[in-house]
Amino acid sequence: MLIGYALTILIGALLLFTVQPMVAKMLLPLLGGSPSVWNVCVVFFQAMLLAGYAYAYLLTRGRSRRVQVLVHGAVCLLPLTVLPFVIGVHDAPAPGRSPWLWLLGALIGTVGLPFFVLSTTGPLLQRWFSATDHSSARDPYFLYSTSNLGSLVGLLAYPFLLEPLLRLSTPGASLLAPRIGSMSQTVLWTLCYVVFVVLVWTCGAMMLRRSAPERPEGGAASGRATAGATPLSIGQRARWVLLALVPSSTMLGTTQFLTTDIAAIPLLWVIPLALYLITMMIAFSRRLRVPTGWSSVLLAVLALGIAVFGGFHGKLTWFRIPLHLVTLLAVGFLCHGRLADERPPTDRLTSYYLLIALGGVLGGAFNALLAPLLFTGIAEYPIAIVLACFLRPGSRADAAGRGIWREGVSGVAWALGLVIVIAALSWVLFELGNRVAPEEIRLGVPALLWLAFMGRRVRFALGVAVILIAGWSKTWGYRDLHRERTFFGVHVVRSYYGPPIETVSPDGRRQLVEVQFHLLVNGRTRHGTQAVAPNLAVIPTTYFHPTGPIGQVFESLDLSDRTDRVAILGLGAGTLAAYGRVGQEITYYEIDPAVVRIARDERFFTYLRNSPADVDIVVGDGRLRLREAPDGSYGLIVLDAFSADSVPVHLLTREAVELYFRKLRPGGLLAINLTNAYVDLVPVVDAITLQLGLVRLVQEDHVTSSEQMLHGKDFSVWALLARTREDLGPMIDDPRWWTQPLRLDRPPDPRFLWTDDYSNIVRVLKLW
Repeated sequence: MLIGYALTILIGALLLFTVQPMVAKMLLPLLGGSPSVWNVCVVFFQAMLLAGYAYAYLLTRGRSRRVQVLVHGAVCLLPLTVLPFVIGVHDAPAPGRSPWLWLLGALIGTVGLPFFVLSTTGPLLQRWFSATDHSSARDPYFLYSTSNLGSLVGLLAYPFLLEPLLRLSTPGASLLAPRIGSMSQTVLWTLCYVVFVVLVWTCGAMMLRRSAPERPEGGAASGRATAGATPLSIGQRARWVLLALVPSSTMLGTTQFLTTDIAAIPLLWVIPLALYLITMMIAFSRRLRVPTGWSSVLLAVLALGIAVFGGFHGKLTWFRIPLHLVTLLAVGFLCHGRLADERPPTDRLTSYYLLIALGGVLGGAFNALLAPLLFTGIAEYPIAIVLACFLRPGSRADAAGRGIWREGVSGVAWALGLVIVIAALSWVLFELGNRVAPEEIRLGVPALLWLAFMGRRVRFALGVAVILIAGWSKTWGYRDLHRERTFFGVHVVRSYYGPPIETVSPDGRRQLVEVQFHLLVNGRTRHGTQAVAPNLAVIPTTYFHPTGPIGQVFESLDLSDRTDRVAILGLGAGTLAAYGRVGQEITYYEIDPAVVRIARDERFFTYLRNSPADVDIVVGDGRLRLREAPDGSYGLIVLDAFSADSVPVHLLTREAVELYFRKLRPGGLLAINLTNAYVDLVPVVDAITLQLGLVRLVQEDHVTSSEQMLHGKDFSVWALLARTREDLGPMIDDPRWWTQPLRLDRPPDPRFLWTDDYSNIVRVLKLW
């Protein structure tokens, strides 16, 4: 019997956490590949989990076990009316519609019912098991670890097994066609759900056959408590909610932080969530356990490490990524460990899980729904870390409720002193010209000193908050001119000076010149710069410099009729408008209205205003809105859309490239900006090129002169695709373009051939 219950809970949790990245990936193309899609999906899933726990709580109160089995057996059949679920392009939100509300509505309509039923499994089956005569029924909380194990397996199976091997939902051959045939992810998931329903019925039958004497909910406790146990206090309930809220918020904050600067992909969704589940699984395990004291010390050290070395303004590195992930582990071990220590008797099992689910929902809602309205940056992440520090075990006086106010007042005083120390160090380092690693010293020295207060919970947490604020808010050498947060990210316009460049003046004298720029950035991804000086403001910068690949394209096509109509997917600062000429039509496709406002604001950028071309901007996802243009409309299409630091997957699939060439007239060209720090997309472009019978050129362009540095040029990688070699014009013989021939004698590598139903970004990551 125990094996049956454990297997059912395991499969239910596996299905529950496999469907999350599956559905999120289906919805991602309809919202421009925004990293916020996953956060909103998680909030929805947490809300459904809360609803499922509430259902389990209500079903088991005052109802006979036979009624419980009959009712739940019927409810389990309802999702079969909507399975397998399908989300298509026709379901995309209309331009101008709230992406948050549309996404929640789409989730309810597609996966809401199946997810609700699966979310009831953990608490309900544990309650049923506790009502049997099995020897382990007195304390069924160990089955929670089984549930978390299934969740972990489901999460990891998606990016490493299902995503690489099976299509999403469209029928067609998979990579394992001889073995699996045309089965898709959604069909396989539906078949597994049918097996799960049969197992639930079996568990219900086993409970009825081996029932212990029935007693009303809320009566005598069993297992870890005895009859007459004191009622739960409001404070204890609130503590359970808070202990569940903080790791939930930290998990989503970590995910947002990583996906904003790498890519919004299932792998980076599931890793933080998997770590979150591991901490919960170990906390409720009967054998494994991380002592609260250990996790408290680990969190203290890592919280200060995040404050000093978190990489809030620099590139994520091999050191910083694990630092954030291990900090998430420390927060989870601390909070979930305390939750496990305080688990109530089995008669309060369903209400206990209900409060944990409520905390998870509140943590997710704070990150995904409330924080974007309250903050112009990702402030919810450091807030969660500070709250976790407050939840560390305090002194005996704190535990007894004595001296807490005195500790709070003294903590504020010490925190103010820490502010003075950091300010003084910052001033000294500024006077020294910031030549001695200023960030690490001005924050690292106070952080080392603050370790002495590790045992003083309130004082330590306030100090961590001060150091986090100092590290998060200060960007050396930059001045923020504008900051705005939307569903699609945090957009910041900054003013900065480029590095001093030695030049020769007209009279022959050598001089150092510093050029002031305005920069549009999302996370650490640069979306365009422009020099402030009028004589330099007309020069395209960053990845679009005239000596770079896209500059060469415009120069080569300048006298042809192929650039009389140009489509550009992705606006940024509007830099490419600088290549416009009289009589030319340039149409930008931009999904975020905030970016449109910023690019048109002449206080920041003037590329659009100064362009001689007729510039139009179409708001909406580039691929979806481009479908509305007549076929053969453009001579050149430029794909320069970025979500996080990479091209959104749905804009670089076989079907997407087919669409681009339908919109190109004969002889037209497709230019793709492949510049990013973490993903090598050249193999993907090569696979699509072979599949569609196209030709391509690739160029890696570097900054090679002081003049280019003065103009603000950046390293870039571009691909150029055409129907024939002749369409590439003089660039086919340009040695700067990589013309290594593709192997036309073999089919494209299916691992790199991205389609609307298949992509495997894990194979092209370059994190090291």
